[in-house]
Amino acid sequence: MRRLAGLGLAGLSGLAARPAAADPDLAMLPHATVLAAICGRPADKEAETCRMKDGRTAEFWTAAMFSTETGSWFTGFVTMPAPGEDAAAPNRRSVAAATYALKDMRWRLAGVQTLSGRIGAGNRNGSAPAVDEQRGAVFKPLSRGRLLMGLRLAASGAAGARDFSFLLLQFYGAPTRWVLAGEVSAGSDGSAACVEEEPCRMGTSEGRLEIRPEDPRDPAAWPPVRVTLSGTVLGADGSLRPATDRDARLYRFDPASGTYR
Repeated sequence: MRRLAGLGLAGLSGLAARPAAADPDLAMLPHATVLAAICGRPADKEAETCRMKDGRTAEFWTAAMFSTETGSWFTGFVTMPAPGEDAAAPNRRSVAAATYALKDMRWRLAGVQTLSGRIGAGNRNGSAPAVDEQRGAVFKPLSRGRLLMGLRLAASGAAGARDFSFLLLQFYGAPTRWVLAGEVSAGSDGSAACVEEEPCRMGTSEGRLEIRPEDPRDPAAWPPVRVTLSGTVLGADGSLRPATDRDARLYRFDPASGTYR
């Protein structure tokens, strides 16, 4: 088994940019093990893909280790073209997950699922958005064995511009399942589109996700999240200015739509 780089057991603070270090005795499962659990057949270890029962090709995406009040968990995520999309260059992708519970210092498969909803492709080729593995995800263990995770993503646009976001995922320990809860903007980098001989008017900003405390009056509710920006952004007059607290955004979970807004 290989050790999990960048994503460890989650600390108890949603303010942390990355979770606390994992127990050194814990290691991530091989990508091929996750793929095989999701597809129900052996994976292509070199390509890190497997064939779903409906014929779609699933690609390993990312993994996370974390803790809740009910135990320690490991989840591996894969993506594949969403149904009805062009398999060669899809605009939308489906997400599937294999989740393992830690029992007797071994990862035991607790559940496999294809999540409801879709995510956007990360580039014109239709691949999944890039995950910031170095900084890791933002975690917040919650009451009732739940957890909220913010996965840092980067999508490439025209002329090399990049848009950053946090994909929000809700975890339930019993029964074991994940739910896509929307995507919130977290900055952008348009500097690649600038011309050397001219002043660059494209901002470069980066977001920080804060998962706020739960409401003790409604323990079943999901907490709000706040995104603050650092770097530079375009002002109302079209000129660049430093990002300030006024650029921060607060998002609340909307049960009707199932997303943060």
